Amino acid sequence: MTGLAALVGDVDAFFERYLGRKALHRRGVAREVASLEDIDRVITGSGLRAPGLRVVKDGTVLPKERYVSPSTYGYAGLDDVVDPGKVAALFRDGATIVLGTADVMLPRLHELCKTIEMELGHPVDANAYVAPPGAQAFQVHCDAQDILVVQVHGDKRWTLFDHLEPDPAGGRMLPGLDAAATEYTLREGDVLYVPRGMPHLVRTETSASIHVSISVNTLTWADLLTALTSQLLRSGAYARPLPMGKDVAQQVEPQLKQYVDELAAALADPGPDRLHRAIHGRTACTEGHRAGLLAEALLGTPPEPGQRIALRPGTWPLITGEGARARIEAAGRTFGVTAGVAGACRRLRDGALPVSELSPDPAEAVRIAERLVELGLCTTSP
Repeated sequence: MTGLAALVGDVDAFFERYLGRKALHRRGVAREVASLEDIDRVITGSGLRAPGLRVVKDGTVLPKERYVSPSTYGYAGLDDVVDPGKVAALFRDGATIVLGTADVMLPRLHELCKTIEMELGHPVDANAYVAPPGAQAFQVHCDAQDILVVQVHGDKRWTLFDHLEPDPAGGRMLPGLDAAATEYTLREGDVLYVPRGMPHLVRTETSASIHVSISVNTLTWADLLTALTSQLLRSGAYARPLPMGKDVAQQVEPQLKQYVDELAAALADPGPDRLHRAIHGRTACTEGHRAGLLAEALLGTPPEPGQRIALRPGTWPLITGEGARARIEAAGRTFGVTAGVAGACRRLRDGALPVSELSPDPAEAVRIAERLVELGLCTTSP
């Protein structure tokens, strides 16, 4: 199993019984997501800068000055490089280390997040939490994301409350919550699904702990309508200036309904391309899994007809135009391509294909596959 199934098991059952409804705890099913060595290497040996790491103690985020130093990695003028010695000392003193967007720095985790993203259709990323024994970084709180917790090292105790905040917004602290609760002790390899808006309390007891929290950054109707409105308002019709005079509000009032009605009609029927850009064109969705791009460029090995080709996890291409005017929009870039490449990319949105099926002409099929790999949109496998 890969992707979501590797964590939750039967995906259909997960959607039907748990997603957005209740917690799911599975024991010992995820032992290759990340390791203690992976996390240690990022924190102590990568020249990590302060925005990528926070240190929290007793509910307070410590100022970065307590765990950064002028760079010792040869970078001139940087004064926000994480100092591994200071971080380790704070950890021994009871502080929890929070490694933000850990997936970007751990290729296996990044691929997993991007694969899950393609299954759910919402942006996915991950943080790692390194906690000493007897630590509680935050009070009871809920998150605005669905989260999949993978216990990497040691044990951690989760208290989940039988309550769902209907509008968790950016997440919130709920220290006075009065609701029934269920206790879960996570051990290495365990997975815990926590629905969006479910309050929880997390703490260690006698052992140190590392867990990875994979977040589904749920897009809301407000996100979609905001993005669509922003696109529509870029048209020339809305760039006209308001009238001038002593009472601008009085002058625009008779025209306002016309503009609102036109905007509402456009929002109600935006077209598939505009919808795609609004959902998948946001920053969180624009970068797919890129591991191996440089190796492919260096080795220059062309795809073979017997191989399979697939979109890189987290790649959401939009194909526009026809014939010589065909375009592929992906990862914040637009590529002019042949009709054959555009057609193949459109078919690959439904799943992987043998290279030989990209075109009736075997040589053309290889050229199409080579172009898609070269653009960083696809990867091949035996």
